[in-house]
Amino acid sequence: MVPRPAAAAPNPIEVLQCFVTAPKPLAKTASGTQIVYTNRSAKNVARITFTVFYQNAEHEFSRTIPDVGNFAPNATINHHFDLYNDVTYAGKAVSYCKATYVQFVDGTVWKA
Repeated sequence: MVPRPAAAAPNPIEVLQCFVTAPKPLAKTASGTQIVYTNRSAKNVARITFTVFYQNAEHEFSRTIPDVGNFAPNATINHHFDLYNDVTYAGKAVSYCKATYVQFVDGTVWKA
């Protein structure tokens, strides 16, 4: 009998909202990216890396952004990042936004 691989642990970070923010008046480039998320694990989180895909008329982009802190279990965090503030704005929708790396305060790590 061949052993089955263990099921991957579920993502401990639930993204509730993720969108590119509109340009400032008279500007064409986006104003950054807003990510609202909840730590669904039972442990405090020290570092999260988010991967976000965004597409405008010229390119499809894939970028990562870290968030560092001490995020308690079941805490909802609402952070604005400078991510995509250098690209032409094409609406707020992103095609992908997930935590792909999580480091807990005890040093353990979850990876997508």
